[in-house]
Amino acid sequence: MNKILRGIAQLILLQAILLALSYASYQLSSATHSLLLYLPLVLGIVFIHWFGWPVLPGLLINGITTLMIWGISNFTLRLWLLSTHEAVVALVSWLLFCKLFPPKEKARFGNTNYFLRFTLLAVLIPITINSIYVYHYAFVQGDPDKVALYWLSDFITILPLSIALLYFFSFDKASQSFKRKRLNFSNRLWVELGLVTLVFIILSLLFPFDKYWFIYGIGATLFALRWGFAAVVVLNTIIFMLSYLLPLFEFASSLLISLGSTQYISVHLGMSTMMFVSLLVGRVVTDLHTTEKNLKNEKLRVEVINEELEQANQELDHFVYSVSHDLSAPLKSIKGLVTISRLQPDQANLYLDKIELSANKLEEFINEVLDYSRATRKNIELEQIHIKELIEEINSKLEFMENFSKIEFTYNLKIPVFTSDRLLVKVALGNMISNAIKYQKKFKDHHAKVTFNSFKNDKEIILEVSDNGEGIQDQYKGKLFSMFYRGTASASGSGLGLYIAREAIKKIGGQVTFESVWGQGSTFRIHLPDL
Repeated sequence: MNKILRGIAQLILLQAILLALSYASYQLSSATHSLLLYLPLVLGIVFIHWFGWPVLPGLLINGITTLMIWGISNFTLRLWLLSTHEAVVALVSWLLFCKLFPPKEKARFGNTNYFLRFTLLAVLIPITINSIYVYHYAFVQGDPDKVALYWLSDFITILPLSIALLYFFSFDKASQSFKRKRLNFSNRLWVELGLVTLVFIILSLLFPFDKYWFIYGIGATLFALRWGFAAVVVLNTIIFMLSYLLPLFEFASSLLISLGSTQYISVHLGMSTMMFVSLLVGRVVTDLHTTEKNLKNEKLRVEVINEELEQANQELDHFVYSVSHDLSAPLKSIKGLVTISRLQPDQANLYLDKIELSANKLEEFINEVLDYSRATRKNIELEQIHIKELIEEINSKLEFMENFSKIEFTYNLKIPVFTSDRLLVKVALGNMISNAIKYQKKFKDHHAKVTFNSFKNDKEIILEVSDNGEGIQDQYKGKLFSMFYRGTASASGSGLGLYIAREAIKKIGGQVTFESVWGQGSTFRIHLPDL
């Protein structure tokens, strides 16, 4: 109900604006004895591009009201038809540009193609149709010069004003509200715009407009070359006010429709051309700037990709070397133990235990390589994760590890459930828990503890794995997440675990951090986006 009432109120407001502009145009014609400025024609085109076909009844009503303002009381069929010119012009503009040949670009006047199509379909063709109405006006009497003067006058009025209104303001039908395009003008641009406007005002006071009209067009074109489309749209609106609207009062006697004037047809033709050219130049310049910016961004993106590829190649070389070494070492050990067991059959059980240990190391390494492959290749699949269930699932696979049964696991889970990719979180968390178990202190009186915390901080979900184990020495902390990095040559493990954990969490938009004190233990944190 509120939406309907708001729509009715908007239509009434639009009708009032059209009526006010019709009356203003009538008063202007009375003061200047010229009919070369009819503002409702501009607003009709703008309104229909904002609101669509519902404005048509208002335009038809305004056409009739305008004739009544001009003193028409006896409406013949011919006058009824002439009163439809506002609605017909707006309808043709809307149908051609929005319905029959709609633009592919979503942003209004976002490129040169949009501007040219709007100029042709939404302005030139509709005002040409309006000229058919003008031709049949009683005071024009089919004079081609007068019709041409009207056509040029409509173009000079509609082109800058309609583009300015439609470019800087848009109507959102969903929220039933206007949105204004922000002017990202620098202070220097504003200063130059003010100076140019001041110069134009002085010129309009010192020099006759009909002789020096081209100065405005040249100035606008140069300004467009310097600052682009948005700036020249503003400047052309100012030029319209200074070089057309205000001077109309001064040289109106030369523009009397009853007299006609090929001289002022030339002036209007020149102004129309220069106004169009300045807007076109501004649009092309802005397109070039946008293309240049996009190319720079693309160049930076390519450079980043090249750096990533170079790093990936280095990591791949290192990966291949380390994998071949870590795969061959247990196999060589197994082969050696098999040979020795044949030579010493009485100690076969001892060698079988060592073979089993090497096989377990090999299996562990292969599993880590598979985890790395899954973490880097899989697509993100979001789901709800119950953190305690996930930890218990991980622990069930780590029960075979040495001293697992002696560790006290405690939980402080302020966030028991969160949304993320289960597999990637499991891979990262599994490596951290494995390290917390593996690097506990070895002396008898040590009471091993691993604590799990989860909490929310700002827009992050944080998972913590804390232990009271050996901790990490300072000289190893900087390389802890490097691929295949081991603190010492005798250190157990492949050196892939924390690297895989970091890459897995990075893929879902998070990060891994840690704190550690040598001899006291470590805390590893997984920072995840709160989804």
